Amino acid sequence: MKRKIGLLVILLLILCGMLLAGTKKGYHKDVYSEHYVPVEEVQDELSFSIYKEMDWEQILLQKQEYLTKKAASEILEFLGLKDYIQLPEKSENAALDRGEWNAVYTEILAYLDDEKTVTTQDLLLMDVIESDSGCILVTNEGDYPSKFGQHFLTAWDNYRLYLLDGKCVGIAGISEEEAEVYNTYIKAVEDGTLTFLSGGAEYEITMDASEKDVTEGVADLVFSNGKLQIVRKKEQEIGGKLLSYDENTIEIEGYGRISHTGKIPVYELLEGEDVTESSISKVVLGNMEVSYVIGEEEVCAILIRTPAVIENIRVLLLADDGGKFRSAVYLKADVDASIKFGETVSDYAAGTLLDVSTWFTERDDTFSIQPATENGKIFLCDEAGNTISNGYSGSVEVRRYEEGYTVVNSVPFETYLTAVVPSEMPSTYEKEALKAQAVCARSYAYIQLMRADLAAFGAHINDSTSYQVYNKVEAGEASRQAVEETKHEVMTYADEVIEAYYFSTSMGYTDTAEVWNPEEMENYGYLKKVCLNTPETDIDLSDEKTFLDYIRKPQTGFDSEIKYYRWSAQADFNGKEAEIRQILENRHSISPRNMIYYESNGKNETDSMADFGKLKGIEVEKRSASGSILTLRLSYEHGMVKVFSEYNIRKVLGLGAANIAYQDGSESAEVTILPSAFVSLVKEADETYTLYGGGYGHGLGMSQNGANGLAKTGMSYQDILHFFYKDVSITSLTEKSEFANQDDE
Repeated sequence: MKRKIGLLVILLLILCGMLLAGTKKGYHKDVYSEHYVPVEEVQDELSFSIYKEMDWEQILLQKQEYLTKKAASEILEFLGLKDYIQLPEKSENAALDRGEWNAVYTEILAYLDDEKTVTTQDLLLMDVIESDSGCILVTNEGDYPSKFGQHFLTAWDNYRLYLLDGKCVGIAGISEEEAEVYNTYIKAVEDGTLTFLSGGAEYEITMDASEKDVTEGVADLVFSNGKLQIVRKKEQEIGGKLLSYDENTIEIEGYGRISHTGKIPVYELLEGEDVTESSISKVVLGNMEVSYVIGEEEVCAILIRTPAVIENIRVLLLADDGGKFRSAVYLKADVDASIKFGETVSDYAAGTLLDVSTWFTERDDTFSIQPATENGKIFLCDEAGNTISNGYSGSVEVRRYEEGYTVVNSVPFETYLTAVVPSEMPSTYEKEALKAQAVCARSYAYIQLMRADLAAFGAHINDSTSYQVYNKVEAGEASRQAVEETKHEVMTYADEVIEAYYFSTSMGYTDTAEVWNPEEMENYGYLKKVCLNTPETDIDLSDEKTFLDYIRKPQTGFDSEIKYYRWSAQADFNGKEAEIRQILENRHSISPRNMIYYESNGKNETDSMADFGKLKGIEVEKRSASGSILTLRLSYEHGMVKVFSEYNIRKVLGLGAANIAYQDGSESAEVTILPSAFVSLVKEADETYTLYGGGYGHGLGMSQNGANGLAKTGMSYQDILHFFYKDVSITSLTEKSEFANQDDE
């Protein structure tokens, strides 16, 4: 019996050995091979053609799992190329190896891919991340989705990939070329293992003995044959504040504009903390001393070694037409001032008119004017020297672009707020309302300062309602006092400073962020429905009849005396179809999720409204509990458009309104946008409606006129803010590290 068992074991071992030996040359669908090509890969490579996935499934997936000469022949016949492309000489059922198929595929592309949609690129595979549809190939040049299994390819090999629409559809083969991972940060070298950061991830690789003297820092890593071969350290650094950056250049205080490598990695090397990789958004524009790693006269990486110290906010001053660019810039200061242009510094007497264009006759740089005294002001002027603006504190910078000149005011953060508060709220308003406005403005400005949307122009924000109106009204004692008495105070929610939205006037209720159709509502948990009517009532206004009854019934509340509290308009959309379509298509191109086209059934989405025909009607599909329109439906002969987001809704409906009549009897002519989306549509005739609405602005956060009404009842600014914002705390920015070192005088 023991002998039989022994023989059986020997036979099993022999069989396993044969199987294992066979697998060396056998086909494995989940493992890359030079000898076989999976049919699923071939199917993906052919997706550039006019044929659909099911067509290729009928040809390929009925066959063997790997590509044979017979299957390749049927592919060529299906594509009409059988007489033009020759297949290798081998039996019909023999597998085409990867090189043979690639030769055929290259000819297919030459015949059929006129647009060159399929490209090839040598890329170093650094990691493979599993996904729902296959995996993400993490390479030295970016991430590429693919349908391969997670273990199909091997990390640190250099592959020649077929790419289509940002996806990897196939593998041409393993490349013999060297591959580089640029501008990594070497964290540690220990026991023959090198740990480095790249693309937001941390990697560990075995290092050749000859590289054991490699130290921490920024470096390029060179790979070939699946191994790290060379480490090229980058030692040159310069330091200074970041003033602006775009896709080609980065402007550093004291150095001017320098080219950069494209996507600039940013590494945080804060004392006592682990080295991490972040993004350039972490470099607070104009308020942070950082180091720049230079290689071949380009900025390769940024190193953050100390936190930001917030001193200034940088404001792009828009031209009279609301654009960023000006054809000319004339400036003067009311005190002596110094002018810096590149490395040249010169002094000018108070009142000297400066034609900035004369500085740019020979070269491009940044023009900067700084008053000699802290209280000095800089004025925008016309060509004759007449001032056309209020005075600006701080410094003013001018840059030249192809489109014209831009003007940026770099101003101390708290000083900026003294010019925002009177521009956003009349100084005659109650003191506590002004203080509430100051906290809102500071909270909002802080978020924008950290975000720096306008970094390409050297600014955090602009001076319009797109951010906060700035310096349109001279700062008075009341607004200065409101800023001073709330110095450094902001609102936080879940320990983060909030984007403190505010607006002019309510219609009795404020709304939640759902009016903007955001992708992540949880980011706006501090915005809530608030009733400003007296007595306070919580009415669900999502029903059309309930809202119409409410909006037409006189109410009393904290801002009900303001003319914008109620308004009406006659809207006629006849003859406006071309204008409506233009707005719909424009807003669709900006945000397709907020302007969706449907076929006539209202269920199937479509990409174009070209064949929709005539407009048949406009109606409210969905309304919020606070009464704002959430979804506006436009019905056409052969289609439908659903409009989301309060701005889009106000813009579309505003096309039909010739004028707006307010509750005090005054009117606004030449309407381009409705005062709010708290509006009801009552149809009178074909595409003619009476609009009954209320409020002015988006309706989120603090009603400024409501805040003034609350202040008149004796509420403090803290009470007012808690009234409008949910679960917020009022805290000091000095508790944040970037403000901790500021002088609090």
